[in-house]
Amino acid sequence: MRLQERWVESGSVRLHCLEQTSSSPLTPLLIVPGTFGMAEDYLQEMEALAPRRCITVSLRGRGRSDVPASGYRFEDHVADIAATVAQIGLSRFALMGYSMGAAYALGYALEASRQIAGIIVGDYPARYPALAPKWVDTALESMGERARPEVARALQRDSAKVLLWDRLDSIECPVLILRGGQPGSRVTDEMAAMYLERLRSADLVTLDRNGHDLWKPDFEDYIGAIGNFIELLDDKSDRGPLN
Repeated sequence: MRLQERWVESGSVRLHCLEQTSSSPLTPLLIVPGTFGMAEDYLQEMEALAPRRCITVSLRGRGRSDVPASGYRFEDHVADIAATVAQIGLSRFALMGYSMGAAYALGYALEASRQIAGIIVGDYPARYPALAPKWVDTALESMGERARPEVARALQRDSAKVLLWDRLDSIECPVLILRGGQPGSRVTDEMAAMYLERLRSADLVTLDRNGHDLWKPDFEDYIGAIGNFIELLDDKSDRGPLN
């Protein structure tokens, strides 16, 4: 695996990215981690998908990216994705978002859907929450050292409810809804039905052995679902958006 460290500027915020470089014509994949996720979390996925070009980004306040004192709105995170796409140099690519990162990915896709060959929604509904103050303590307790206290407080302070369900029909590319089948999964049967009803082209895969942590214990089912979906995009690479 040829791994390259990259940095991009989202306004005044410097973001850390990792890129698995490749000259392969396969559809590139950009991965947006979850709430306190970071680029380094996805090395196993990148290796499994080689020789496909893969990029992961640590959003503001995560990993080695800058930690601004403010600027943690939903729109700021969407801007981080837009800056990454523009400065890494992606034109036609697959976009995967996990957990809260899936909401950010959908927010970006609603603004730039024609650039995207396909989207993978990793176990999250099509909405961004207004986080209650008690969420901060819960997040810090559950995430440990991964969550910076100042970032958790800023996420809560800047959060506001954003509903994306009614805008999903404007997404033209294929979408894979990937959810866990064990307790703790964030996509209920009702939410899954809403996705399938409102998206133009969507498929649902439930990983029966895994929960919200989609990659465990059965990593093979998880990476297999991702790989199968993106391979379909490779087959359609010369045909434009799928409907």
